[in-house]
Amino acid sequence: MASTELASEVYALPCGEDGTTAPSAPVVVSVLASLLERHIARNERDLAGRREAAADGEAVRRAIAFDSGTVLDMSLQTFLERFSRYAHVSPQVYVVAYAYLDRLRRGGAVCIVSTNAQRLLTTAILVASKFVEDRNYKNSYFAAVGGLSAAELSSLELDFLFLMQFRLNVSVSVFQSYCRHLEREVSYGGGYQVERCLKKALVCSGEAQAQQRQAAAAAAQ
Repeated sequence: MASTELASEVYALPCGEDGTTAPSAPVVVSVLASLLERHIARNERDLAGRREAAADGEAVRRAIAFDSGTVLDMSLQTFLERFSRYAHVSPQVYVVAYAYLDRLRRGGAVCIVSTNAQRLLTTAILVASKFVEDRNYKNSYFAAVGGLSAAELSSLELDFLFLMQFRLNVSVSVFQSYCRHLEREVSYGGGYQVERCLKKALVCSGEAQAQQRQAAAAAAQ
């Protein structure tokens, strides 16, 4: 995906007064968690009918692999924040991961519910991180952050790729359309209060930090 400036503070990493990245998670985590919680509630209402209509096949087997039969012992927001805090996942990765989940849903491959959220989100974030970032932690590290074993996550990654039919590219225009979709969640309220802090938050992007470093290097010469 080509580099592009994020249009909203929702997707920027919080910054301290000295310009360094603050430890708190980007606001997009709250936005995405709220949106996914509503998706889960809706999907679970339709779950029985979807299971009855499901046919046997390789895709179904791969989709079932994500269902652990257990529910996360923490909130969805807390779980998503772990990847920002411990794996240093950028806001862009969350957007791309959501785009992948939406593709799977639209294609009828798998939809997120409470019993597959842990495995599906961990795998989606892992794959999105590999697509977006130049450097990544090993699968074993992502697995530890997501509460899975390394072997389990590697197997799920392969299932995820086949369900996606290896179509991982997210163009700039598609990326920006998902950004606008998530921004509308903020404007609608999304079931939580983020607007007020958005107006006051100090934010920065990787591009801005790079420009600051270049300016400092030039001044030192």
